[in-house]
Amino acid sequence: MTKGAITFFYPQKAKDTKQKLKEKVYFMKRKIKKFTYEVKEKFYRNSKINRSGNYVSIIVGFLLLIMSWSVQIEWLIWLSTISIFSNIFLLTIQKYSTLSKGA
Repeated sequence: MTKGAITFFYPQKAKDTKQKLKEKVYFMKRKIKKFTYEVKEKFYRNSKINRSGNYVSIIVGFLLLIMSWSVQIEWLIWLSTISIFSNIFLLTIQKYSTLSKGA
């Protein structure tokens, strides 16, 4: 081989490698977009509303209310009361929104 043939081979190989890498990146981006779309669809369309988090928060709020009442920390009493009422409010909103969707 001559020196001219070797210098031609490396730039062409680099261009081919660069093109293959671009194609792989493109396909990976498409796979990621497809996967995120499928996950969003699963959560937004076919999922039932899980209300257990609100119930747990209400229980924790009641525990905080009892403990803050016994220790006489006024700001924690108000905080736990607001937490309890907001979670009860969220439960009622979720209940009526699921009823209207089913109708």
